[in-house]
Amino acid sequence: MVTLNDTPRSFNPTAPKPEVKELLPDVPSGQPGLLPEAATRADLKVWFTVPQYSDPAMAEEKVELFVDGQDVAITTRYWNAPITDSDRYLLLSSDWLRKNDGEHRLHYKTTIYNGAENQSFDLTITLDTRAPVLATASTPILPSEVIPPNELTAYYLEDEDKVWVEIPRYDKPEVGDIITWYWDRSASGTTKGGTWELTALDLDKPLSFYVDGDWIRLQQDGDRFIWYTVADRAGNPPNGQSAVQPLFVKAQPIPRNLPPPKVVETGATGWPSSGTLNPVNAVNGVKVILNPASVIYPDEVPQVRWGKEGELGYYLADPIEEGVWEYQIPKAYMAPHFGKVVPVVYQFKDKKGELHESAAFTLTVSQYPRDRLAAPQCAEGSPLSMALVPSEGASITMIAWPFIAAGQQLIIRVEGREDATGDLINQMVLDRHVVTAGQVSTGIIKGQALVTKAFLQKIRLNTNLVVKAYVSYDNGQTWNGSSAPNPNTQHFPWLSPRLIA
Repeated sequence: MVTLNDTPRSFNPTAPKPEVKELLPDVPSGQPGLLPEAATRADLKVWFTVPQYSDPAMAEEKVELFVDGQDVAITTRYWNAPITDSDRYLLLSSDWLRKNDGEHRLHYKTTIYNGAENQSFDLTITLDTRAPVLATASTPILPSEVIPPNELTAYYLEDEDKVWVEIPRYDKPEVGDIITWYWDRSASGTTKGGTWELTALDLDKPLSFYVDGDWIRLQQDGDRFIWYTVADRAGNPPNGQSAVQPLFVKAQPIPRNLPPPKVVETGATGWPSSGTLNPVNAVNGVKVILNPASVIYPDEVPQVRWGKEGELGYYLADPIEEGVWEYQIPKAYMAPHFGKVVPVVYQFKDKKGELHESAAFTLTVSQYPRDRLAAPQCAEGSPLSMALVPSEGASITMIAWPFIAAGQQLIIRVEGREDATGDLINQMVLDRHVVTAGQVSTGIIKGQALVTKAFLQKIRLNTNLVVKAYVSYDNGQTWNGSSAPNPNTQHFPWLSPRLIA
């Protein structure tokens, strides 16, 4: 490529600079005075201004055209008669134009009949007759999240709803170059995606443009091919197309299908929306699993919500193992839900921070079966002999029941028939007693629940006492499904020792 000659000029120009009507308007930071490539295919008219005192009738006059300040004119024209405005030009040969790419200065010198000379100011022109040459490795470059695996998904587009495409830097990018990109079902298709005109800001960084998500979705999903061509501002036809980047598109939005999870210990088959849990099957806690149909993306980590936040028995479970949607709900969070309905859901935040929540698995938790509980015992034996009852009273004991926990409440009530009246009377041995941490392992031991001797002395001998026990698994909120114990309903099996002398 020929570069501009900086040969200094030793004269002061006075005539207007030459004019080339075909020159493109200058653009900021672009090639100055760019001549369209099409204008180089024929000799180019370079227009000049005839001096004011020209009089070719007196003697022959001439104009000389110089390039880059050289002393020898590239072309000269003579005239012996006045020149009309439509005829005042010199011809710059097509051959020279097509062999001298680059930036040049043109000026002319007129010599009139009396030998007076006038030099013009310079006109800068740029010749560009060669199309940009693409990089050897010209394949469009997509983000690493897309290539590999050569797959563009709706999930990827959730971030900015666009995909950036980088173009390997080709030979000498210029302001005004036009990059035309294609997105087609065929590697030889014609679906034009758009054009991008380079500015000065583009030249000092990787060449990249983006494809808008709406446009991608409009083209539907499936196998697609991406490539581009580059044309310059001079209008040189593209020097072929780039290599093709294949891509599988799955850009159509996928509805967030978040069906209910399932509690394995319910024994339910398939993926129902509800189930019943027998506490006997939950002595080691329970496992919750997610439906494989759930639409959860790789970097989203669901948590299982067991119960209602802020209420007794609530638990937020993380996966047992990374990448496996299985969750363990500890035993400690079972008992507060006995006799109740528990919503079990999973939740997670997407990469935008938006919280997603599944449909609920409605879990009915049964009461712990009475036939699996041990009845209270009398430490002094059964039948109960008044002669063996110590002064402080008879001790009622209970072994630690399944799911016992500190904070639960216990009621023990003893009933018997009064000797004097024949009526049933009772004594509250423990009234909403709060289970202690120590009693979790020992149960209710001798001396902690006493039937007073005075009460026993009122009871008719050779009749049966009834010892009734009730536990509230939710720290006093409910008692076997009711707001208060029902003395006519067994919770624990009843103890009926006979009272003897």
